[in-house]
Amino acid sequence: MIVTAKKILIINGSLRGTTGNSAAVAIAAVKILEHDLQQAVKQLTLAAPLPSVREVYDLLVDCDAFLVISGVYWNNWSSPLQRFIEVMTAFENTPAFFGKPVACAVTMDSVGGIEVTARLQAVFGGLGCWSPPCSTLVLSRTGQEAMTASAGQEEDPNEDVWRMADLSIVLQNLTTAAGMSRDKWMAWPHSELSIPDGPWPENGPLDMGSPKFL
Repeated sequence: MIVTAKKILIINGSLRGTTGNSAAVAIAAVKILEHDLQQAVKQLTLAAPLPSVREVYDLLVDCDAFLVISGVYWNNWSSPLQRFIEVMTAFENTPAFFGKPVACAVTMDSVGGIEVTARLQAVFGGLGCWSPPCSTLVLSRTGQEAMTASAGQEEDPNEDVWRMADLSIVLQNLTTAAGMSRDKWMAWPHSELSIPDGPWPENGPLDMGSPKFL
């Protein structure tokens, strides 16, 4: 039986774009997806200049699953990722997101990562995505240092600390979920917003027609 490769979109929300910790996770993810899992990979680096809103929408529609990556900045995700979410709100429960699985990989110094991933999963769930089992990975500087300090011990107390190798499990589950049918899901009623067209609105006011009540 011939299995068609799925298209996995890596959304890199790091402030540092193609450098830094999130970039390292993205590079590792590409290697796992392409070489180990034989999947097709596309990348969207949010700190870089983005194409038009319509082109971003078309890219999302064309993909089967998402890996969202971000650092932790004062207990939140990055400003480019926040802007992405704000603009993409217009595409809630559209073919861009609806019924597609999402996984999250977050890097942090010492705290805040699990809270950020939990909120990201909830946000993308609201957009129409769903979370497979074991689809969250949090990598911390303190965790890496703890694992280095206890490496080689007979009973390593840090054996269960998240590490880069765990990304393979997250992506295996994401790939499995990407192959599942999206035909059976149902969307709840929601108010459609105005779809912003033209160049990507990196800054400035963003009015998509949400209700004004004050």
